[in-house]
Amino acid sequence: MTRDVANRDDAMFRLIATMRRGSASGIPAASARYPTIESARNGAAILLRDDRILRVMVVRNEVPPVYVEWLER
Repeated sequence: MTRDVANRDDAMFRLIATMRRGSASGIPAASARYPTIESARNGAAILLRDDRILRVMVVRNEVPPVYVEWLER
């Protein structure tokens, strides 16, 4: 059985999007988990193409989430 790398249980990063309106829950890049900071930045770049998204916070996938960086337009 193969698993998608972006949805692995041991992925280290995830994204939290700040939007003008609506919810980012329907956008696959917002709910994905990323194994590296570079892959998380690439996911954030995809999110930032949507004009409703103002900025994206990269966090470590822990409880509670640990801030890594903000990405903006």
